[in-house]
Amino acid sequence: MKVWLDVITPKQARLMTAIASFLNSDYLITVKGLGEPASLLKKLGSRHKVVGRYAIGGLKDKLLSYAERVRLLLDTVMDFDPDVLISFSSPEAVRVAFGLSIKAVTMNDTPHSYHVARLTFPLSWRVVYPKAIPENEMLRLGASKDSLISYAGVDEVAWVRDYALSTLPESREFKVFIRPEESGASYLLGRGKSIALELVKVVLEMGAEVIVKPRYESQVEELSKMRAFREGRLLVLRGAVDTLDLFSKISLVITGGGTMAREAALLGTPSISVFPLDVRLYVNEYLRERGFPIWRSRKLEEAERLVTNILKDPDSFIVDTRDMLLALEDPRNVIASILGEIND
Repeated sequence: MKVWLDVITPKQARLMTAIASFLNSDYLITVKGLGEPASLLKKLGSRHKVVGRYAIGGLKDKLLSYAERVRLLLDTVMDFDPDVLISFSSPEAVRVAFGLSIKAVTMNDTPHSYHVARLTFPLSWRVVYPKAIPENEMLRLGASKDSLISYAGVDEVAWVRDYALSTLPESREFKVFIRPEESGASYLLGRGKSIALELVKVVLEMGAEVIVKPRYESQVEELSKMRAFREGRLLVLRGAVDTLDLFSKISLVITGGGTMAREAALLGTPSISVFPLDVRLYVNEYLRERGFPIWRSRKLEEAERLVTNILKDPDSFIVDTRDMLLALEDPRNVIASILGEIND
């Protein structure tokens, strides 16, 4: 069997690498653009092919880059001739798979990302999602009931659990990692200032060192002007980051998204998602209910109070998650079962 996997974000680079290494199949990983996802795939040692580019303009440029990538993927995929596509709601990849009668297995844990869901769910043979998300949410976005397959876990288990079970350190450094919101995503366009970056000053005032992984060059320039940067108390990371090694050694993770918050929480490190939209993050709630140290703040004032409270005694918020991790289902097993249907 030949398996095609498509990557658009850093999370997907982690997820598709984990899936590819788990399967006994010939595979091709395609990645959008030469940015962080491609850098992370290289760091992880995953062979891949860069196909297409990221849009740097508004809606018109997004549509143009979509059309360009569909055309480029068509040539690449026809040469590889896969039996199945695995993606995390990749609009271009799913459209190509549908056009070439390739079975599309679409993973998704973000029903708030309306546009990509609507573009991918209706064309997908199987839609794989965490049980934490109500089935009606997936049906509302265009998935057919027959396509839906849920599992009792979160995507991040696929690449975090083995690491967490074997390498939890005994002590933590008084450092905080901060990742801004993805302001370029369709569902966050025009949302204004980054709450995550506003928290940099709060963390510094608590005496902790700050490690920031910016998303855009403008953020790098802004952070580089701060006094703490010149003093060495603020580190700005460029390029791909080994989040598992980093998150297992520090006191707190703050992110404008969800993936890094869940990675940290699975490792037992307190994490705060400052995702600004007024929507439920079902998978984060699922982990919180099971005792993992993960919180959600939509407003700056609320986040400031939470950060201050955690950093007053960070060790008391660290959780030994090893037994809890064993109770979560690995999505790779679900994918392997689905691929078994094709072989049968």
